[in-house]
Amino acid sequence: MNQNQLVPLKARISWGMGGWADNFIFQMLMILALPIYNIELGIDPVWVGMALMLPRLFDAITDPLMGNISDNTRSRWGRRRPWIFVGALLSAILLPLLWMPPFSGKEASIIYFAIVSTVYALTYTMFVVPYTALGFELSNDYDERTKAMSWRMYIGLLAGLCIPNLYAWCQHDIFEGDILKGARWVSLIVAVTVLITGLLPAILCRENIIPKKQEKLKLGKALIETIKDGPFRLLLSGYVIIITGLLTSAALALYVNIYHVFAGDKKLAAEVSALGGMLAVVGAYLGVRLAAIISAKTGKKETMIIGLSLALISVGSMIFTMQAGFQVHEFWGFKFHPQAISFFFYGMGQQGCWLLIDSMTADICDEDELRSDRRREGMFGAVKSLALKSGVAITGLTGGLVIKFAGVSDATQGVDVAVAATLHKLFIIIQASGLVAGIIIFIFYPITRAKSAETRRLLDARNSANPLT
Repeated sequence: MNQNQLVPLKARISWGMGGWADNFIFQMLMILALPIYNIELGIDPVWVGMALMLPRLFDAITDPLMGNISDNTRSRWGRRRPWIFVGALLSAILLPLLWMPPFSGKEASIIYFAIVSTVYALTYTMFVVPYTALGFELSNDYDERTKAMSWRMYIGLLAGLCIPNLYAWCQHDIFEGDILKGARWVSLIVAVTVLITGLLPAILCRENIIPKKQEKLKLGKALIETIKDGPFRLLLSGYVIIITGLLTSAALALYVNIYHVFAGDKKLAAEVSALGGMLAVVGAYLGVRLAAIISAKTGKKETMIIGLSLALISVGSMIFTMQAGFQVHEFWGFKFHPQAISFFFYGMGQQGCWLLIDSMTADICDEDELRSDRRREGMFGAVKSLALKSGVAITGLTGGLVIKFAGVSDATQGVDVAVAATLHKLFIIIQASGLVAGIIIFIFYPITRAKSAETRRLLDARNSANPLT
């Protein structure tokens, strides 16, 4: 690897800080939507799911548009950084407003939530699409890309240590039982951290890849060319299927703990879920490091399959660990339940996979440049972001439908024991199905270490013969 392909530590950290903002902007909406609007306000879970799906439909337009705008932007600050700045600022402003419906009626409250979350989705797109594209440009080396992008995971996972505690923090004694009030104050504090960390990549990073004087590509043609890419379609298929399975099940997790494991005790369930989520983050840290090591010795496809297999085994173990009857132990103020062990290994398996998705997308950008003679990280990042959000849109609805299918409507009235057991079974089956399908798809992923190296050699030779002007 040439020295100029190494990413300086300052650049890694500066770009990685955006992972904190990214995690909170995306996760806070998903983590608190059902607990606040269904469990606390008594709104039908299907309606909450519909409200979560609406912004994702909007994303089908705004994500590719933002990717194309970013690719075609020419400014003294670069293609990506101005949009990162504006997106982070607006997202931080809107975050607390998600939990401030000025109405008492259920219908008016859910309409308000749908509108605000749709605008919030737009500001998130303005941040995350250029931010991801900036990461693709950090290096053109097969392994250095994985190492550099791991900083987004390392710093983002610090946020991940906090995210499982969000619902528990909303129930802190300082809020005197008013969970909606708790959500507002907690999200306000989070918004300040989002503002700081989201602005850092825009202020401190520099765009290392200078775009060629290439013709600006219209949105429709750019989108078609991106979707026509065979390896990218395969990558997206596996990504969306895995996301759909995992996030549909994630919508059930808190319900399983509250009503199946802890017999309706919301506070204990939130505290146990918080520790389980935090241990999953600890496992994820190890998973990111192990993924980088294994990938350097084998390849990204092989590492992806190993990580998904470990996640699948961990999900299977939840058949036994997410059960009532285990004694809850307290250590240093945290509530430990055996399910935390399953979540630890689950985090270790799946987090390395998310790292590799980004690194593999950067390799696909090289393949695209070899074919089209254009750098289009923005559009590839946008379509990847749209795939993630599409998975979230599907799960926002399917999560609510599965909850209602199992027999839950108004959770403020409690959940029957048999219904809770059904939720537990569906929680396991849906996740496992998505992981198995993902493993099968990635077996056929075509870009190997050798193919990527050959593509890079051809690009370097062509660029040397035709230097940038």
